[in-house]
Amino acid sequence: MVVILVVYALFLLWVPFLPFIDLPNHLAEATIYKFYNEPGNVLSQYYQPTPWYYPNTFHTVFCSLFPSVEVGNKIFHILYIALLLYSIYLVIKQLGGNVWYGLLSVLFIFNYNVTYGFVGFAISIPVIIILFYFTLRDIDEDKLSLKISIAFLLVLLFLMHAQNALFAMVIYGVLMLYKYFKKPSKLLIHAALIPLPMVALILTWWFKRTSETKEESTIDFLFNYYTTQYFPKLHGRIRLITLDNFQLQEGLAGLIIAILIFSCLLIPFLFFKSWRPAKEKLSDSNNLIYSLIFFLAGAGCYFILPDGLPGQSPLFQRFCTIVILSAIILGSLFLNKVTLKGLRIFILTAISIYSVLWFEYIYSFNQTAKDISPDFFEGIDNKNRLAGLIYENSFRGRRAYLHFPNYYIVWNQGIAASKIIDYRFGVVRRAANETTIPFYYEYIGEPWGATPVPQYSHLEYVLVRGQGPVQRDVNLNNFELTKEQGSWKLYRNKGEKHVLIE
Repeated sequence: MVVILVVYALFLLWVPFLPFIDLPNHLAEATIYKFYNEPGNVLSQYYQPTPWYYPNTFHTVFCSLFPSVEVGNKIFHILYIALLLYSIYLVIKQLGGNVWYGLLSVLFIFNYNVTYGFVGFAISIPVIIILFYFTLRDIDEDKLSLKISIAFLLVLLFLMHAQNALFAMVIYGVLMLYKYFKKPSKLLIHAALIPLPMVALILTWWFKRTSETKEESTIDFLFNYYTTQYFPKLHGRIRLITLDNFQLQEGLAGLIIAILIFSCLLIPFLFFKSWRPAKEKLSDSNNLIYSLIFFLAGAGCYFILPDGLPGQSPLFQRFCTIVILSAIILGSLFLNKVTLKGLRIFILTAISIYSVLWFEYIYSFNQTAKDISPDFFEGIDNKNRLAGLIYENSFRGRRAYLHFPNYYIVWNQGIAASKIIDYRFGVVRRAANETTIPFYYEYIGEPWGATPVPQYSHLEYVLVRGQGPVQRDVNLNNFELTKEQGSWKLYRNKGEKHVLIE
């Protein structure tokens, strides 16, 4: 496990970019949080960070603690990998499962949430598993130190991702209900008092947050979804077996690779376990029940939750990784007696192939992205504003370049039109109106999204990747080309410089 972590850490530290779609958004948030109100920039005139105790702030605050937010982000992802591997090991060891089978969790390191750049949700997954581990120990040992640890982890989960904090609280509550069903006083202490710090934090955030008045009622949305859309679309959730790894190649090839990676979870049962005699029982039936609770909670979220909620999407898809990791934990119990050398060889081979595939993917992306770097914006005053026209946003069918204009914020502490200021639960809010810092139209590179964006015409710079579908591009009528490297072009406004906010 240590060798795997070292290899992944060295690789992540080596490559300049990680091709995770929303990641540039989060790097920009961390930059704004780190340099907000410092001399040498005007970030405070355009952006407003939320307090650190709001949900989803963990990545932002963590990365801002380092001299470079990009270095902080690399350390963050290394920490995530370490926690993922170690949390699975701790739980399987505690339950008496097969720790070698648990190593197949490596096959889901670069999962759906990681590759979409959902950093808060991604880091919260191993923390949920660690909370599950402490809960298992508390069930056996009933120690105050374990209860304090669980309360702390719930608070930490809220700072990572509020949705997963609620999910963790459900798992903890059901486990306590199972354990103390016949002991109401014990159940009250565990299920009511331990989550109290997290509940207090949720209430503080809820009453201090800015209310959203433009969005559809959640209740109305859910009623409409479950009465008209849920069942017709339910068959599509079979994508569970491909969501975590389909992005390695475009199209059918990517789906086949994802299915083969998923099948590695089943092969040990077919070839290394054979058919266990009926007399061979699990060492502790309670361990099976605890694992089933974890698995069914994740599966319930995946198969029952909607595609999204008003102001929040996607939703159910994010739980695919939790379902698979909990299935690995559950499966390890049924393979607890298997010690065949062939099992170890198979697992190490699968891990090696997976790592090579992903390292090649990330390396190849960096080769295509090498034309843009901090030097690209050299000499531009960071008081100037920039927007992006990312006509070519894809790498192997994934919109990996969608939010690259955010690197103007990361590298220059400059002002960029960005989605970060318009997300419902974003860590950075808008401090200027849409005339001064316009809404970022991210899907202009899609066939259905190509459209004029006159709101960009008064900005000082426009960053372009690729070429508009119609030439001459009306979006560049007021601009002149000032720099070009590979697929990237930087255009400067030919008109009078816009007056900045005073």
